[in-house]
Amino acid sequence: MTISKVRVQGSSNLGVFIKAVAGYVFLPQGTKPSVVEEAAQVLGLTPLTLSIYDSKLLGLFIAGNSRALLLPPIVGRADYETVRDSVDVEVHVLDTNFTALGNVILANDYGALVHPKMSDYEVEQISKALGVKVMRGKIADISVVGSVGVVTNKGCAVSPYTEDHEVKALEELFQVENCIRCTVNDGVSFIKLGLVASESGALVGYNTTLYEIECVAEALKIEP
Repeated sequence: MTISKVRVQGSSNLGVFIKAVAGYVFLPQGTKPSVVEEAAQVLGLTPLTLSIYDSKLLGLFIAGNSRALLLPPIVGRADYETVRDSVDVEVHVLDTNFTALGNVILANDYGALVHPKMSDYEVEQISKALGVKVMRGKIADISVVGSVGVVTNKGCAVSPYTEDHEVKALEELFQVENCIRCTVNDGVSFIKLGLVASESGALVGYNTTLYEIECVAEALKIEP
């Protein structure tokens, strides 16, 4: 089964704790070994357990694609070096006032959508690091775009309140055939809270229903 229901730190809001990007799945220190093993197996990624800024909320801090990881400026030197020495992609500390990069940047290997108030300088940094076209915008009138969408190179799942023209724009930006409106955790529209995905599989919050799992599978083109 390539979609699995899990809890992390006792919570179904796994997207705030876990980040799947650049061939790795980052999990907070103290995660149960069984969860680490399941995440690695289902997602088909190399697991890494660590903390950032003495926090377990890795999904909030990390953004990126297969070319590079982006970290916020609050990351200390030791944390930066730990991440840098653990991965085989470039690691960039973004010069920005934003700290929750995982919530304000939604990216794959073809494009990135970022918070509408990001400056030209911030956009330029992201574009150069990730090697993609970057657009500012909202999803379903939400500025923290990374919280209401999950994208891979195969598909995209977004809030059920996403407008038709936004769906089309996201499909074009990310170069995916499908951008489908879904919920997670039994009706939650902030998709990132209950969904962590790779091109091979997905983890969903423990409260996610069978219907929601089927929607995620269709959106991301993975087997339910």
